[in-house]
Amino acid sequence: MLGKLSFRNAKRQAKDYVIYFITIVMAVALLFSFNSIAASSDIAELSSTMKNFSKAIMGIDVIIVFVMVWLINYTMKFMLEKRSKEFGTYQILGIEKRDIANLFTIENLLIGILAFMVGTGVGIFLYQIFTSIIMNLFAQAYQISIVFSWEAVKTTAICFFVMFVLVLLNSRQKIKKTKVYDLLYADKQNENNRIKNTKGNRVIFILSIILLLTGLWVLNLDYSNPVQMTGKNTILAIVLWILGIYLFYFSISSFIVKRYLENKTRKYKKTNLFLYRNLTSKINTMSVTLGTIATAFAFIMIGGNVALLMNGMLNNEIEKGYPFEIMVSSPDSDFSRYKEYIEKNAKVTELYEYRLYHIPKTTLTKALDGTTFEGRYDEEYENVLSLTDYNHLRKMLGYDIITLQTNEAIIQCMKTAEKSFQAFIEKHNKIEIVGKEITFKEVRAEHFAQLSFNGYTYCLVVPDNLLTEIAKEQPEIEVPFYKGDYKLVAKTEEPTTEEFYQELSDYILYEAMETTAEIDGKTQSYTMEIPLGNVMTRGYRTSQVKSFYTMMSFLAFYVALIFIMATATILAIQQLNDSEKYKYRYNLLKKLGMDETEMNQTILKQILFYFALPMLIPILLSLPAVLIVGQIFTVAITVEEIFKNMIVVLGMFILVYGIYLIATDIQFDRNINGSR
Repeated sequence: MLGKLSFRNAKRQAKDYVIYFITIVMAVALLFSFNSIAASSDIAELSSTMKNFSKAIMGIDVIIVFVMVWLINYTMKFMLEKRSKEFGTYQILGIEKRDIANLFTIENLLIGILAFMVGTGVGIFLYQIFTSIIMNLFAQAYQISIVFSWEAVKTTAICFFVMFVLVLLNSRQKIKKTKVYDLLYADKQNENNRIKNTKGNRVIFILSIILLLTGLWVLNLDYSNPVQMTGKNTILAIVLWILGIYLFYFSISSFIVKRYLENKTRKYKKTNLFLYRNLTSKINTMSVTLGTIATAFAFIMIGGNVALLMNGMLNNEIEKGYPFEIMVSSPDSDFSRYKEYIEKNAKVTELYEYRLYHIPKTTLTKALDGTTFEGRYDEEYENVLSLTDYNHLRKMLGYDIITLQTNEAIIQCMKTAEKSFQAFIEKHNKIEIVGKEITFKEVRAEHFAQLSFNGYTYCLVVPDNLLTEIAKEQPEIEVPFYKGDYKLVAKTEEPTTEEFYQELSDYILYEAMETTAEIDGKTQSYTMEIPLGNVMTRGYRTSQVKSFYTMMSFLAFYVALIFIMATATILAIQQLNDSEKYKYRYNLLKKLGMDETEMNQTILKQILFYFALPMLIPILLSLPAVLIVGQIFTVAITVEEIFKNMIVVLGMFILVYGIYLIATDIQFDRNINGSR
């Protein structure tokens, strides 16, 4: 009999908690698909970095388990509240608490097993999609096929059922300890308002705004000067934000009362009084939950934007720093050992050797004062390219040819530094090079390997007639020889591999250098191996960036989606559980003359406001926070790209969140009006 009753109740719960069930299914599907990726040998072999993907996924799984434990525990608490009268009646009829606990456990295990089975099926499908995306990122052929990883099933099952059983055991204890009276009147008990005094609420509301703004100011102290950033201010900002968010939701109901209900015109307009009273009473009893959800949303949005910024910076780095497939630096002009290997192991279409010259530091670096680029250039000298070499490199990259007069020069810089140099030369258009006055013709900002290869951030391009004098000054400038003034670049038919990069790097010569350092208060001598040159390949760096991009974007997507689904599910369940309480109120409004259309609009407003409230602070907080943090990425990313990323993250957030909102509105409407 207990088994039949459990099965019947399980079917009924699956219908009543369809949003919760779908969320659990999707959580299992994501858990299974990512664990399948972690166990995939094909993915691990894409690059050396991807071998760490499985470890990263396992670490993220721990976070996901905690989130899902919180969600399941929160949902089961509502299940107990909704069915408290039923369980109280069972006790009155003589059924033992242990049997009631067994009934609740069995039916929820049935739902959990069903969710696991469905989620695993969906996970197999998601695994194919995610694997296809990853393979396409690495330009690898991939044929979709049914792949079933028992290792992934085992890991997913352990994670899911351990947390499910732990929550069920906790629920069993609650049922056993709860008295009949408490079960019969559990739906009448609400979370108490944390601050009952109206004036106290308003003070707390103002304090919360001050804390949030102070957090932004403290954060800016770290990121406005990245060179001196310690991270302590960032931690302090996070603490201030968490306090500010919770205090905001403790006191927001008082603000709503003050702002709206004291205005009689607004107060008695249509259904405003009904809505405001419903919402303020709900906020009072849900302040901790709303604060927790808002805190999660805030860090999801900030974290998602930072992940995109990092990915954008790395992708831009490929174009900015590696325009040539192969780039070699050497302290001398003998590239024979490199060229022999390159010509033998790569399909070379063009090779070119040239020299990067140096002159004493000029006033040009003042253009970068106060910008993100300050301190990111060579401190003691300027990097100089001859016009002939510059034009040859431009031709290799498909750019147009540049002409210069004998007294002209060009600033070739990164795109993100272009505006700073443009503004500088408008006021200071002349510079002295080897005793001659030179006029800046223009600033060019094409991608030109200026992360270190052709100068840090920028270099000067001068006519060939100045090279003789520049070469004379070169020996007087202290330039670290291992950076390499002589350059070799190559274009190839196909991208180079990680293997090619590793083997080409073996051709770098090293020189032993004796040096001293103070260790534990004692001066000790030791020998350092200094590389006489440097090797860079676009193929290797692209592989590394794609690996990092894949790990960052997939893991960020994984965590963010689980958090959004979990929190949106809680909001949905809150509203759907309250629909029984609100049914009487809406029926009363219907008897007072409200038509069905207006009632549906009122329901939508109530749910829309309730769902929008936890998003208010996260959106308002994340926008300036991302702009502040984005300052350290403006070396490689423009402000326009930062705003574009914000729109992408916000759009994805609203899309997932909006699906839950619409589903909740439909179900709430059915609970109030009955199925139509």
